[in-house]
Parts: sequence; structure tokens; C-alpha cells
Amino acid sequence: MKMRVLVGAGLILLFAAILVIGGWFQVLAFTVAAVISIYEMGRACRAKGLHPCLWPLYAFAALYYAAYALLAPAWLGVLALCCLLALCTERIFNPARTTEDAICSLFVFMYPAALYVTLALVASLSKSLLLLCFAAPLMGDTAAYFIGSAFGRHKLCPHISPKKTVEGSVGGFLGGALGGMLTYALQGIPALHSAITPTLWQLALAGLLCGGVGQIGDLFASTVKRWADIKDYGNIFPGHGGVMDRLDSVLMCAPLVYVCMLLMWLL
Repeated sequence: MKMRVLVGAGLILLFAAILVIGGWFQVLAFTVAAVISIYEMGRACRAKGLHPCLWPLYAFAALYYAAYALLAPAWLGVLALCCLLALCTERIFNPARTTEDAICSLFVFMYPAALYVTLALVASLSKSLLLLCFAAPLMGDTAAYFIGSAFGRHKLCPHISPKKTVEGSVGGFLGGALGGMLTYALQGIPALHSAITPTLWQLALAGLLCGGVGQIGDLFASTVKRWADIKDYGNIFPGHGGVMDRLDSVLMCAPLVYVCMLLMWLL
């Protein structure tokens, strides 16, 4: 337990450094996380006897953020198209690669590779929005745990996660909204200043939605682990598992936050 707490505190400090320092430190951190996530998902697939083609995915993970930061956003689409074509072409000309392997490769391209792209898009908009992607699911998960432990009576999805309850899930939504409010309170700090500063109601609403979507991310990641018959995606963080174990909810919230902010600006 002590190691878990220490590692958790270290991860919070790491994210704080990413948020405050930004720039190439942020690019490097998210690039490394994306590459490790590809490895972890490939490992999960191999546990089921599948052998996805990973080299185009590693290339995409290594280049996506730098391409977005250095070049026009359109080049990100070019990079994604090249990765997709490489995965399909490799299956066509490699008879040793089964179609099941290729489908698995395309799955990893969408989950988690494409989700990391949306995280980069959010980070380019505002530091407070990037903070929301982390704060809302974290506070949602915390609230779900305590409310579920105290008041949980009705099982949410026992075939995936026997301990999660409907009451805890409701708490997760509320915790997400609190995460949005916390983000609003912190965005006034000079180190978090951005040109875009969402209003309280925008962050609270987006946080509320993240409180639910974060649970979907967590449960879907658990579904994949059950399918692969593995306990964790990795062991890089003692007591916390791998990168995907820590970012499953965050990655699912990133596209939601990006779309929410685009829609709210139009309203």
C-alpha cells in the first residue's frame, strides 16, 4: 500500500510538471506514453494468441505529437493515413499475418493510438482543458469508490467488475462535475494561464460528462483485460499497473472534452 501511494503521488507530480512546463517536455511525455501503450495493447493481444503488426503503430506513436507540434495539423492526417495503409498493405503481402491479426492491428490503431491524438488536440487548446481530462475522471473514480462503498446496493455490471455499483456510478458523475469545478478554480493560477479559459458551467458540464465517460473507459479497459486473461496491462508503475491502466479513463475523456469545447464555442 505504501508503494502504491508513493507511486500515485509521483504520477501526480509528473502530470503537474507536464502541465506547467508544457512544450517539448509535454510532447516527449505523451509520446513515450503512447509508445508504451502500443506495446501494452500488443502484449494483451499476444496473450490471446494474436500477433498484430505493430511497427506502423510504433512509428505513428513516436511521430504523432511532433508532427502536430511542428507541422500543420493536416500532416497528422497524412501520418494516420500512412499508418492505416501500412497496416492493410502488410496484411495483403504477408501470408503469415492472419486476418484476425490485421483486425487486432486496426483495433490498436483506434484504441489507444487515435485517442492519444485527441489528447494532443486538447492540450493545444488550453492547459485547463488538459487538466480537466485528468481531474474529472480521477475525482469521478474517487467519488464512485467512496459513494459505492457507503451506499452501493445494486450491481452495475458484475460480469466485468463485480464490485462496481449503480450508486457508485452516480457518484462518479458527481465527482466528475467536481473535477470540472476544481479545474475552474485552478485555471487562474499563472502557470496554467491559457488564451482559452472556459467558464465554470462549461467545465462543470464537461466534467459531469467525463465522470460517466471515464467509467466507460475504465470498464472497457477491464473488458479487454478479461478477454486477454491478464491482470494489468503492464507493471511499469508498481501497485498501479501499466500506462493503459492509468490512462484508460483519461484517453476516453479526451475526445469528449475536445468535442464539448468545440460545440460550446458554437453555442
